[in-house]
Amino acid sequence: MSKFIIKAEPLPPVITIEHLPSITEIQTDANKLRAMLTPLDLQHLFLWDYYYYYCPHEDWGKVFEKVLLNMPEYTAEKFDCSNFALLTSVRTSELFKLNTCGIAIGQSPFGYHGFCLFLSSVDNEDRLFILDPQNGMIYPIEEPEGYKPEILIMG
Repeated sequence: MSKFIIKAEPLPPVITIEHLPSITEIQTDANKLRAMLTPLDLQHLFLWDYYYYYCPHEDWGKVFEKVLLNMPEYTAEKFDCSNFALLTSVRTSELFKLNTCGIAIGQSPFGYHGFCLFLSSVDNEDRLFILDPQNGMIYPIEEPEGYKPEILIMG
C-alpha cells in the first residue's frame, strides 16, 4: 500500500471590492407595515421579520439600477417571472440589507404573474409601489396599471 502526502501551498486571500451606492436606510415594524398592506386585500400575507428596512424613493432607483443589472435571460418554466421576483428580492436583501422588496404573485396585464412590491418614502410619506423586475417598470399601488397582488412575502 502506498502512502501519498499532498502538500498544498496556501492560496492568497481573494479580495472582492463591491461598489455599492450609498443609500439612506429607514426602519419600520411589522405592525405598521401590515396596516399599510391591509387595504390591498391580499389573500395571503407573510411578514417574516419584525423590523423592516427601506429607503427614500430616489435611493430605490440606485438600488434597482444595481439589482436589476445582469439579470439572467428569461426562459419559460425555468427562469420566468417568479424567478425574476425572487432574485430581485434576494439581491436587494443581500446587497443593501433592505427587506421591504417583497415577492408578489397575482394578476397583471400579462395574466397571473410574479413581480415585486416595495415600501418607499416619497417626500417623507411612506408609500407602496409595484416593480416588475422583467421590464423595470414601477407603478404606485394607487395606479397599479393592471397589477393586483394576491400573495405577498416580505422578510
